[in-house]
Amino acid sequence: MKKYIKIGVFAVLTVFGMTACVHNLDVESIDPNNVSAINPDQLLGKIYATLGTTGQQGPAGNGDIEGLDEGTSSLYRMTYELNEFPSDQVYWIWPDVGVDDVRKASWTADNALVRGAYCRYIFDITLCNTYLDSYADYDATKTAEVRFIRALNYWYLLDMFGSCPFNITEAEMDAYKKANELMGDYDNYPKQITRKNLYEWVVNELLAIENQLTVDRNAFYYRVDKVAAQMLLARLYLNAQVYTADPAQFYAVSTGTPEWAKAAEYAEKVINATQLASQYKYLFMGDNDNRSKVNDAYKEIILPVAQEGSHIQSYGASLFLLASFNTDGLPSWGITQSWKCMRTRKQLVSLFFPLAKNWNISTALENPTGWFTTNEALMAEIAACPNPLGDATVLTAAAKDDRALLCNYREYNDSSLIICNLNRENATDKFFAGWLCTKFTNNMADPDRVPTRTDQPDMDLPLMRAAEAYLTYAEAQFRLGQNGLALDKLNTLRARANATALTTVDENTIRDEWGREFFAEGRRRTDLVRLDMFAGKKYGWEWKAGNQFGQKAIEEHRVVFPLPLSDITANPNLRQYTDKY
Repeated sequence: MKKYIKIGVFAVLTVFGMTACVHNLDVESIDPNNVSAINPDQLLGKIYATLGTTGQQGPAGNGDIEGLDEGTSSLYRMTYELNEFPSDQVYWIWPDVGVDDVRKASWTADNALVRGAYCRYIFDITLCNTYLDSYADYDATKTAEVRFIRALNYWYLLDMFGSCPFNITEAEMDAYKKANELMGDYDNYPKQITRKNLYEWVVNELLAIENQLTVDRNAFYYRVDKVAAQMLLARLYLNAQVYTADPAQFYAVSTGTPEWAKAAEYAEKVINATQLASQYKYLFMGDNDNRSKVNDAYKEIILPVAQEGSHIQSYGASLFLLASFNTDGLPSWGITQSWKCMRTRKQLVSLFFPLAKNWNISTALENPTGWFTTNEALMAEIAACPNPLGDATVLTAAAKDDRALLCNYREYNDSSLIICNLNRENATDKFFAGWLCTKFTNNMADPDRVPTRTDQPDMDLPLMRAAEAYLTYAEAQFRLGQNGLALDKLNTLRARANATALTTVDENTIRDEWGREFFAEGRRRTDLVRLDMFAGKKYGWEWKAGNQFGQKAIEEHRVVFPLPLSDITANPNLRQYTDKY
């Protein structure tokens, strides 16, 4: 089926139909007479809007993609759910369509969340191709921005699906040196690109536009700049060993070609061009934009997704984080919406309270009760905390790490102190079973600013921030045997959080520092896959693969998601990256 874009005065665009998302990625106007009326700046605005919104009106009511609950269909929320729900830090309790299979790492090719994420990326790529087909010569900087956003969406496909259908503009395809290597014999359908070739294409695309993007980060605050391209390049190089792995053994990341030196090089470029926010909590507050007189998060945020309660609204961006983690009785989070549906797992708590032991699967198999011997140890660690038990300031101080933005209001002898509560009843007392995340808030650091609405957030989404460059540099230098350089960058982040400096570094240190700095930000699966700790038995966590004690391994082929069954059926050129699906 053809994809159609509705174009109106506000560049209103909608893709009809979930099946055969990429049967044909050419875009036709519903009314051919309106093609010439497309405004390039409005289309560019829509392309940026897809990073945080889901349709033509906020927060819902006229969605981009039919056949999917619009509230769940944003790029951020879809990516977040696939990266966080099957991992070791947070747990979504509601039995929404497709969620349970993602939590248990038992998804199939017709899973609604997997299909939804895939179609969101394809939709956004289609918009970018539409712009580049018609307006590549309109403005060199804007063209580079669109190419970046297209590359970003292809990176999501590369990271999450491995191999995917590949479509760029006709002029670009003519120049693409590997075009004859695309898989598939049917010219009327998009052909498939290998994972390694897609990795190379995204890298080369970013290198081509790096110096075409602006270097004025403040004036172009909500737009892509040169630093964003460098950050994405560092991310690609850090994961190169995964993306270039032997397709027959893609889950064995050691079969790929590492690019640690390049990862460190590009991470250092980002570090030199940015600053860290003075306080960690500033990054996730309602005035984390570049207009605050107090909050300096804008110095660290590289690619913000604009959220502004009075004008930009979505159920799948900042509101998703703020409402999911909060309920009555917690410290104020700056808006009234409370969904009570996201919990923390024990492993997240243990990052900040290490006596809450982080058992691996082999230990749990030898001593399953070991998972339940941690409460007394944790009680001893925070026993000096005065009431109220869960005051966020108190627990942050007890953890000796400003990133420990957690709450717990249970008595120390309560059996639910650590264990994740799975009761799906939407009740505050059930929500308080287990530890709570208070990282995201719509409150203002600037006393002269107040939220623009009580039910919609102003907190921008920091889709990319400079702390990633510090951790990327540290991990790359660790892989290169430069432990001193690695520790320097790790301790820079820890110093910002008022945490004790590290003196040694190993693979688990790297894993845990990624977890402390970026917990609940939507990237955990990617990091665990790269560290070879997602699938298999190397590293276990509470409710891994649906087993409460972490005694069940995630199957190796699940380091990637399957292409949707609907598109496999509709496009004869497509094959799953692994025959396990």
